[in-house]
Amino acid sequence: MSGVCTHPDFRGRGLARTLSAGVATAIVARGERPFLHAWKTNLAAIALYESLGFELRAEVDVAVVERRPIAGAAAERS
Repeated sequence: MSGVCTHPDFRGRGLARTLSAGVATAIVARGERPFLHAWKTNLAAIALYESLGFELRAEVDVAVVERRPIAGAAAERS
């Protein structure tokens, strides 16, 4: 599972718990093993996932790569 997010205005209502539990149940019903990922600083998400029975399996390093805008590109399109 990836990208489980709740808008700050709607947190605390159990939405992420309900969604995550439902998706995990469907994965298990197919005979597969669910897994997910979270930034290690996202303690609220980790606590939720642990309460659903998930356990830390591995820590991985992630690099975020962004494309820089080409200088003058916006002016050339106008």
